[in-house]
Amino acid sequence: MLALAKRAWFQTSELKSGRWTSQDNVYLRGKTLGLVGAGNIAAELARLGKAIGMEVLAWTFHPAPERAARLGVTFVSLKEMMSRSDVVSLHVKLTSESRGLIGVEQIGWMKRGAMLINTARGPILDSKALVDALNSGQLGGAGIDVFDAEPIAADHPLLACQQVVLTPHNADQTPEGMELLNAGVVDNVIAFLQGHSRNRVV
Repeated sequence: MLALAKRAWFQTSELKSGRWTSQDNVYLRGKTLGLVGAGNIAAELARLGKAIGMEVLAWTFHPAPERAARLGVTFVSLKEMMSRSDVVSLHVKLTSESRGLIGVEQIGWMKRGAMLINTARGPILDSKALVDALNSGQLGGAGIDVFDAEPIAADHPLLACQQVVLTPHNADQTPEGMELLNAGVVDNVIAFLQGHSRNRVV
């Protein structure tokens, strides 16, 4: 979100190409952050968004007042969240319900020039709709860490879009992040062997 708001990739690319292209950055303070999903990662992004002065809205398959209070967010409908947010970030697991959740209609609800981030799973977001929205100016940018097929094909049209920050499904690839993931695996195995499985995916 920060790299996208600062147009970091675009401006770096312009400088490397010998062009001094000045473009307005996006001031995030006072803007609205919309979260699709309300799990642990979304909760952390909500905390960070509020720390820089953003209002945080969220949509989830399972809203509850106590959950909203715990996260410090306001749960609204998907349409309201998409239409009110300046930045929308996806944080749901890939299931039959979430596959293709964000497509042409949902992107059309967004403010013109808003930014969309996907660090969840590629198939949650319709990639053709994303590319079309970027090229038309409906979206002001996208930050994408996950793709329909990985690695992304060298001729994928998303690679030709300007206002994008793309990473190779490595958003959590830090030594600390990997340590947390590995510890989580061990904890899950121990819990299963002790007869009380946790983090079940059905």
